[in-house]
Amino acid sequence: MNLGVKGTPVTVVGQGATTGQVNLIDLILRMGQCLDEMNIPEVGRWIVMPSWAGRQVKQSELRQAYLSGDPVSMLRNGRLGMIDRFTLYVSNLLPTSVSDSTNFAAGEQPIFAGHAHGVTFASQISKIETLRSELTFGQILRGLQVYGYSIVDNTALVQAQVISG
Repeated sequence: MNLGVKGTPVTVVGQGATTGQVNLIDLILRMGQCLDEMNIPEVGRWIVMPSWAGRQVKQSELRQAYLSGDPVSMLRNGRLGMIDRFTLYVSNLLPTSVSDSTNFAAGEQPIFAGHAHGVTFASQISKIETLRSELTFGQILRGLQVYGYSIVDNTALVQAQVISG
């Protein structure tokens, strides 16, 4: 299944895919199939995409409320909602050819999908101290928060390398 790789991304379009291009909804369905084949649970799936991909979802036929099954159109409430058991998220923090030094082609970006049991996150406040405030009467509470994350089940994660068409 072609999800693209670094250097040879899949060209994603919103509608009317031609030879060598993939419709964004089809790409999401492909990512869902990959998770299905790995027996990943259907509840709790997520997908993180760049903002241009979120725009393509909003411009697709799913923008009409009666097709998506939502009471209000995604153009009216701004929420992408769910497609093929994925909760859709848009992020500007995905690596790009400008922000990452891993030799992406110009305009190339990843789309990540997965399930909650594929990653873990831990956070802890390790030190706390109180100080006298310099600007007002009273005290300030200052703490040190440490955190970490890890991939615990890489079969529950999918990455597509894409470029906007």
